[in-house]
Amino acid sequence: MIEIKGAIKHYDWGGYYYLPMLLDNHDARQPFAELWLGDHLAGSSTLVDGSPLSAWIEAAPEYRLGKKVVEQFGQRLPYLFKVLDVREPLSIQVHPTLEQAKQGFARENARAIESHCRNYKDDNHKPELMLALSDFYLLHGFRNVTESMNELKKYKSTVSLASLYQELGLKAFVSTIFSLPESELNSLVSPIVEQYRLSYQQNEISKSQSLFWFMRSALRAERERLPFDAGLIMIFIMNLMYVPKGAVVYQDAGVPHAYLEGQNIELMANSDNVIRAGLTAKHVDVQELLAITRFETITPEVLSGVPTNDGGIEYRVPAKDFQLREYHLRQGQVLTTPDEEGACIWFILSGEVRLANQQHYSGAGSAFYQRPGEVNIIDAKTEVTLYRASIPQ
Repeated sequence: MIEIKGAIKHYDWGGYYYLPMLLDNHDARQPFAELWLGDHLAGSSTLVDGSPLSAWIEAAPEYRLGKKVVEQFGQRLPYLFKVLDVREPLSIQVHPTLEQAKQGFARENARAIESHCRNYKDDNHKPELMLALSDFYLLHGFRNVTESMNELKKYKSTVSLASLYQELGLKAFVSTIFSLPESELNSLVSPIVEQYRLSYQQNEISKSQSLFWFMRSALRAERERLPFDAGLIMIFIMNLMYVPKGAVVYQDAGVPHAYLEGQNIELMANSDNVIRAGLTAKHVDVQELLAITRFETITPEVLSGVPTNDGGIEYRVPAKDFQLREYHLRQGQVLTTPDEEGACIWFILSGEVRLANQQHYSGAGSAFYQRPGEVNIIDAKTEVTLYRASIPQ
């Protein structure tokens, strides 16, 4: 196995402490939002000599990815492994199916759409698995109709929206709120902000309430001098999930979602395709949003892992591009890496190990690339938690 270094993304919603401490990086003068481990061209990992992992793979794809991977996914890793530190809510997002991504990418290429206005940065889908590394909050899918209407009826300025929701149905309602002029959105949102501003500032609103995240997002828009957008209304009609440390949530194509707070591991298909649905100053394409979103109410699920023969815990989701396995090793325990048909990425979350093919020790934040068919021995020098991304067998 070879050691790799992840690409760091300094988005403004990121934190200042978690990733710098994990990576032993003391330059935290800007937010550290995401660590990318993979060969995506927007943030390829590097080898220890500083050369891109993407170029190294391209030089010998079958040897470094595996024949099965190349035949099924082409000459690139099928997955992208990330670690996120979410300090402020992200934009509400929807990801396309594989067919939608292929069509959308070709369409935007033909029209020569500029980068900042694109929905499709590549031709791949982006199903996602997230594993909470702390208490984690997110929006996930549309909540049931009764709960949505009751939420809208709580506030005098949005009572009329509850009737509109009942009259139009979910898709037409979302279309309507995204077509409202800025002045009308302001008249819906501002009264709620003013009524609850002091309560929010004095911690009198629970994080288990949609109102808390509405206020956090609205006040951030105020600070950044951005107009209120329809994403603030979306908060009231989406499921608010609390995910305890160690639990997993799967985001399939077409399901709107937004990370709100916490740290997590995210494993996804190797793509950067995002269609935004508010809570953002970035491009929002309402027509594309309406075209690819699944306008159905869902009951959110937290997934449990399945024990494996080698002592790991596997998180199985209906994606062909990736699979996540978790290991907890005792001090002195040895793990022989499984002989896989495709390339794997390993990440150490905590503890210290030594690999059989290395002289030095590796601690939290270290990552490794395992070629197909390669076997190595991981020797735990302390209690260790580590993760392996691979393709499903």
